[in-house]
Amino acid sequence: MKIEDLYSMKGKVCVVTGGSSGLGSYMAEGFLAAGAGRVYITARSGDALKAKAAELSAGYGGDCIALAGDLSTLDGVEALAGQLHEKERHIDVLVNNAGVGTGGLFERMTPQSWDMTMDLNLRSPVFLTQALCDLLKANATVDDPARVIFISSVAASEIFKHVMAYSTSKKALEHMTPQLALALADDHIRVNAISPGRFYSEMTRGAWKDPEAESFRQELERIPAHRYGGLEDIAGVAVMLCSRAGSYFTGEVLNLDGGHRLRH
Repeated sequence: MKIEDLYSMKGKVCVVTGGSSGLGSYMAEGFLAAGAGRVYITARSGDALKAKAAELSAGYGGDCIALAGDLSTLDGVEALAGQLHEKERHIDVLVNNAGVGTGGLFERMTPQSWDMTMDLNLRSPVFLTQALCDLLKANATVDDPARVIFISSVAASEIFKHVMAYSTSKKALEHMTPQLALALADDHIRVNAISPGRFYSEMTRGAWKDPEAESFRQELERIPAHRYGGLEDIAGVAVMLCSRAGSYFTGEVLNLDGGHRLRH
């Protein structure tokens, strides 16, 4: 056994939603660095998406391909699935990363913001997975299964009064993961979730944009690892789950938070 083979994704075809920045782009880069043949990244912003795809394609041997689309609606989910069916006969990896972080006081919460959060964070990844099941099954075997990853959040296991819709959507996603893993096990599709804590991303920019701010320094002190997560942290876990190294994982939620939950 060679360690480079254990974590190799040579020739794999991957799809990463919400891939133009932050965690999605980190995982896409990790797949390409591990030898993936093609990595499709999706987002609503066409220009930023194309720029990121060009950047990642230039840095590695595989191709990073931009597919613009809005996954907040089922029409958008179906459109993306249709594009992928036109381009590929099979998919090895689907990372459901696209999501929205909403918050605010309960008395100001609206049905519209609740529905938007549930639609993008929960409904869309479930039905995108369903729409791509045939492509995920097409090349999957017992020894080399296809992989589905959902991106949750530490908010799923914490109680906050200002992120009710967001934390509820992520909690539901974690509860669904083992159920879907069991449903797809006979098709040789492994389903897991990654639950990140504080990472450098657009969603958390307000907290880390000033690294000298006292509030940021205090937050780092509260995290047992005393730092935010970065590219290598989530890329490494995603590659592990989607390579031979992780082919026996299914139905699991992996907490990737630098020990954040240990303090709660």
